[in-house]
Amino acid sequence: MRSNICRWGLIIPAALLVLTSGLVSIYHLAYSNKVYPHVRVGSLKLSNLNLEAAENKLTQMVPENLGVIKLKFSNQEWPLSLADLEIKYEPKLTAQKAFLRGRSRGFLKDLSLKWRQWQKEEVIVMEMTMNKEKLAEMVEVITTGLVEEPVLPNLSLNNEGGVDLEPGRNGRVVEKDKLIQTVVERIKNLNFSTIEIPIRLVKIEISAEELIKAQDRAGKLTEKSLILKYENFSRTVAKEELINLIGFTGDWDEQKIATLSASVAISLNRQAQNAVFQFDGQKVVEFKPALNGIKTDEEQTNRLIKNGLENLETTDKNQEIITIAVQTTQPKISNEQVNDLGIKELIGKGESTFYHSIPSRIHNVALTANKLNGVLVAPGEEFSFNQAVGDISAATGYKSAYIIKDGRTVLGDGGGVCQDSTTLFRALLNAGVNITERHAHAYRVTYYEQNAKPGFDATVYDPGADLKFINDTPGYILIQATVDTASFYLKFELYGTNDGRGVTISNVRLWGQTPPPESLYQDDPTLASGQVKQVDWAAWGAKAAFDWQVVKNGEVLHQKTFYSNYTPWRAVYLRGI
Repeated sequence: MRSNICRWGLIIPAALLVLTSGLVSIYHLAYSNKVYPHVRVGSLKLSNLNLEAAENKLTQMVPENLGVIKLKFSNQEWPLSLADLEIKYEPKLTAQKAFLRGRSRGFLKDLSLKWRQWQKEEVIVMEMTMNKEKLAEMVEVITTGLVEEPVLPNLSLNNEGGVDLEPGRNGRVVEKDKLIQTVVERIKNLNFSTIEIPIRLVKIEISAEELIKAQDRAGKLTEKSLILKYENFSRTVAKEELINLIGFTGDWDEQKIATLSASVAISLNRQAQNAVFQFDGQKVVEFKPALNGIKTDEEQTNRLIKNGLENLETTDKNQEIITIAVQTTQPKISNEQVNDLGIKELIGKGESTFYHSIPSRIHNVALTANKLNGVLVAPGEEFSFNQAVGDISAATGYKSAYIIKDGRTVLGDGGGVCQDSTTLFRALLNAGVNITERHAHAYRVTYYEQNAKPGFDATVYDPGADLKFINDTPGYILIQATVDTASFYLKFELYGTNDGRGVTISNVRLWGQTPPPESLYQDDPTLASGQVKQVDWAAWGAKAAFDWQVVKNGEVLHQKTFYSNYTPWRAVYLRGI
């Protein structure tokens, strides 16, 4: 009896397995070229359809002309034009995706997926492409007016000397990423119904009790002041600026105190300044004394400000003076070192003229010369033109003048700076110092050949090309610049110690000359109609080279051939439109 039971215990599971396998095989055979059951795209069911039929159904589902999706907030609506989004639906690719569900991940995973589809219908989206950058731009335009920045509480003084309190108000922001995601999902599902714009409230979490407490504290400070001082610098904080340092959720507003310290730092901070000198041919004459560098210790100053505020609030004092916390750095060259620098005589000079320059270019030439005038270069130190001049932009006083960019003459900050680098390069050649970096211009610039042969120019731009030299003389080198804007003349003189080195510069070798292209005329709305103004002059292309040798006591210190490869350049005219 027991053996019969065991036998049936083996036979029944085996039979069930065979039956199940058979059913699965029949199921797969029935859908061998059809989409499996319970798969749809949007509202369209694709089950039991072959690939061609599924593609046809999906193609019919795509509207011929895409209209708009309306975006809604409150009682306002904005149309979002779908035609502008370059939408392209892919019915064939979508049909293939639907067909492959249950066929592409291996037997067991596919079987599990099909089982889940029997329990819950699978909805896939239409494959498509669109211009998402354009969608983001359109959403930005539509929603910009819906954004409201939160207004923080504010304390102010009224005409009677009391303190008024503005409690502030909540703000709101548009959840743009969420909105864009919703629009994309709707388009993929061919659902063009109105979308509610998602808005998130930005709450001001300050209680009425905290507001009243801050107003009461402000009443104690209305006639008091905080004075921040360091040497000759002084900043008085009083009235509304003072009472608005009161915090609404704490003792003091840490952010506003930090902002106050930062504004003080902007006014007070400075780099250490070396003593700058003028050489009169016999001795160095001081015209700008050395100054220590100052950097505000903002963290420590914040603490001092809070201590001062607490003293004003808790005592009868009407004024609290705070010495700003600073860190100082010493200059490399002090006033006392003037006569120990080894600046004894003229060791090199460079000259250039810049006739026909427009006023803004003349301004930039003079500004750069002033920045370089008086610079000291220590023995063994490498000088960088870009580093010495610093940022070249409107923020540092430079004006727009014509520069060459991408083969065109355009307005740009700092046009004319290369007049200074070119002139300094000529002084360095004559001084015989170690020139470590120099770049020729891409074309022959007329300004640099007004009083010199081709090849004696040096272009600079930051980041990129620089003009550098190492002071390999026994003493400091003082750079002096002289500019005469009336006669369009620029001179750089280098003063230091003459150690007996001699400089030889060969004649310029010029070859491979090619004529300039035809003149270029560019429209300029700043000129009167019909007015024509030349801003660049035609130049032949050429290759140029000269040899430079520096000898001291029979020993060659430096020997180099400076090459320049100039492309032909056209004349450029601006004309009014």
